[in-house]
Amino acid sequence: MSRGWWRDHFDDAYFDLHDPLFPEAESRREVAAMLELLGLPSGARLLDLPCGWGRHTALFGDAGIEAFGADLSPALLRRAAARGHELDRALPLAAADLRALPFRDASFDAVVNVFTSLGLFLDDDEDVRALAEARRVLAPGGLFLLESMHRDDVVANYAERDRWRLPDGTQVRARRRFDPVRGISWEAMRWRRGEQHGRKRHALRLRTATEMDGLLRRAGFGDIEWYGDWEGGPPRRDSERVIAVARG
Repeated sequence: MSRGWWRDHFDDAYFDLHDPLFPEAESRREVAAMLELLGLPSGARLLDLPCGWGRHTALFGDAGIEAFGADLSPALLRRAAARGHELDRALPLAAADLRALPFRDASFDAVVNVFTSLGLFLDDDEDVRALAEARRVLAPGGLFLLESMHRDDVVANYAERDRWRLPDGTQVRARRRFDPVRGISWEAMRWRRGEQHGRKRHALRLRTATEMDGLLRRAGFGDIEWYGDWEGGPPRRDSERVIAVARG
């Protein structure tokens, strides 16, 4: 994992294991909530970063937003492009590292970073680089939305062993360990679908709202509002996620 576990992790197998966990109704609910929290007008330019397989990117377009997606994974970008073709609408997509975006300064009215994507680098300085890039591409007064798992809740309910079955019959088993000093959760996953099987390993830096607030301010963001759910409720110690909306 020293070279960055995330460089090879997000492949077709990752998509097959995760796409069933996110029904379109849930994605639509999340997009509606993001638009409500951001207060974006129709025609606003938004960057979905990283966009994964475009489950949010395409829906932003349905809501009248000019949505762009950026991700480092070729496999997931192909899936996002295919989603656009299904909708008979090309999605503007870019292959990009969060820390070095191929967009000009002040290109977007809003940037969103969801699904604990900020924790991939396992390092505060690298995450500040990613946040600073998001701020750079925001127009003056633009808004940045960050959503992440909440360390307080994860640690309180930490499952060192877990298993689940996907709708297509795929059986998944996971073993985890948590480093309380570095705040990193390590996971080893095995899956089997008929004669097919495989394994994956990943790590995530989990943070408290206090730690995320510090990173956002180091990157130059101010005027930060915090939420504990997509309905706009306040954050609590047992909130499953924390959501920040920060002005660039």
